[in-house]
Amino acid sequence: MALKTATLKPEGKKALDSLLERAVDSKNIPAAFFGATNADEEIYFNCRGDKVFGRPEEGPVTPDTTLQLFSMTKFVTAIACWQQVDKGVLSMDDPALIEKHCPELWQQPILEGYSETGEAITKPRQTPLTLRHLLTHTSGLSYSWNAPDVERWRKEHSVPEMFAPHTPLSAYVQPLIFEPGTSHRYSIGIDWAGILVTRVTGKNLEQVFQENIFAPCGIKNISFIPTKAIKDRLMAMTTRTPQHTGEVTVFEGNFFGRSLQEEDYGTLFSGGGGLFGTARDYLTFLRHVLASADPATPKPLISAASFKKLFQDHLDEPPAIREQLAKMAKQQDIHDEALLDGGKGTFIGHSPGLFINKKGSKYGRKAMSGYWDGAAKTFFWLDPTSGLGAVCCTNIVAHNPEPWTKVYNEYERTLYDNLV
Repeated sequence: MALKTATLKPEGKKALDSLLERAVDSKNIPAAFFGATNADEEIYFNCRGDKVFGRPEEGPVTPDTTLQLFSMTKFVTAIACWQQVDKGVLSMDDPALIEKHCPELWQQPILEGYSETGEAITKPRQTPLTLRHLLTHTSGLSYSWNAPDVERWRKEHSVPEMFAPHTPLSAYVQPLIFEPGTSHRYSIGIDWAGILVTRVTGKNLEQVFQENIFAPCGIKNISFIPTKAIKDRLMAMTTRTPQHTGEVTVFEGNFFGRSLQEEDYGTLFSGGGGLFGTARDYLTFLRHVLASADPATPKPLISAASFKKLFQDHLDEPPAIREQLAKMAKQQDIHDEALLDGGKGTFIGHSPGLFINKKGSKYGRKAMSGYWDGAAKTFFWLDPTSGLGAVCCTNIVAHNPEPWTKVYNEYERTLYDNLV
């Protein structure tokens, strides 16, 4: 069924513009991008600040300014997966697809730790591994930064970094740390979901995204490759020194070692964090996702049935899953900590594509909304009950708690206070 059509009160734009001006002009955050949409049209967009923080002579940000989107990529990869599910090519629950198309992953053991003599202790995986596990971060995979034993294993085996020039597949090959479906760990699982899509389509992820997602949406400014056009419009990355309370400064170097040189990119792209793009184009993508809720939408990105599943909690109930999910959400500086229920994770969940708040937030979004963000503070959410999608973005390398979260909360509250 078609969603409710969120619209902005006449005074809403003024209230949001005023918040944006106060936040950016305080110099306590870098440039910011606010946007909101319903399933039919953009209802608000504005941005403000220096393209290079503290250097107004280099020009302001504009709607065409590009950002490093990092983990905002994950939701696009999830949509690419759901498209293949809709075609009958993939299934969320058929482990044979992982075994056939991703044998390098299928063969991985579970790393239990290290012996006193420094030898890795492993055991064979017993539980079948599925696409649903990969998309809900319950596969047993991890990142090296949130699994010390895996970090040690990667160093011992000289595994390349995920953003290494011409990233090889070996950058994503590592052992699991638990049986699939028994716990939760934020991970490279969605990178493997992207690899799965490339293997069933015979195309790299850039081609899949451009042909199946971005072109149908009329999006021209999102890509895995930092072309000259993207790099010339790229907002300079910032940081905070010292972290949490210090002043904003320009970040020196490449965040995560990620190259900004087009020639350093091959054909294997990170479905978990590789995209560059504009906040406005990402908002356009969210609009087309919202439009997919209506079965009458011509050429939707995904089926209405798949859209519905994006906003359902797909996690099993073992306490370890909920507690690990809550731990990760707290580390990510979740928009409303009350949802964590003191670390029990009662009011949060995960669908194959989105983090879910199962209870309404005091900042505005309704229960069963889905959201995520990128490492450089690019936030988005989808609220199907309100018929709303929104972005709240900057580019800053900063550890949580971070003053940007307050701006995010104020933006959400102001937006909802001004919806019709």
